[in-house]
Amino acid sequence: MSPRNWRRATAIAVAGAALTGGLAAGLSAPSALADPVAAPSTDDQKPPISPDQILMMINQQYASGSGGGQVSNLIDQVMTLRMQGFRPSRANTTALAAALDKRPNQGPLVEALQATLATQRKMKMQASNQVQQPAVAPPATPGIVQAPMGPGWGPGNPMIKDPDDNIFPMPGRTG
Repeated sequence: MSPRNWRRATAIAVAGAALTGGLAAGLSAPSALADPVAAPSTDDQKPPISPDQILMMINQQYASGSGGGQVSNLIDQVMTLRMQGFRPSRANTTALAAALDKRPNQGPLVEALQATLATQRKMKMQASNQVQQPAVAPPATPGIVQAPMGPGWGPGNPMIKDPDDNIFPMPGRTG
């Protein structure tokens, strides 16, 4: 080995010994001695309620016919649109659940029902504006020759020139 390699090997050995000695002496990075934070308990959190459950709960509490007031009329309209297949959005469901917690004040419930009704009506309008396309293309009938689309390719088509047609006679050719 050359003297240069010996010096390099000695430097690496000294650095390794210093690192090992420092770790053994406890001169490393400080370690955390605190206990980890306990996970928050989920006992006080309510399980998520589906939009249909919230609507049914409001409907049962406020369904008193056409003369039942603003909440009764709104929940009747919302339930009618829900039965037609227009579900409230997640934001509407969250607003309805929050409004139920603020009772006996019916103001937030009225606002949440109006927003839900507006969302459902918007979805209904979008659904009615969509073009209905057939689910399956009409089948081709076997054995019947289908005419190609576009100009006819038979005789008499002005786009097709008959090679025997001498519109531009060539010199030396008679015909």
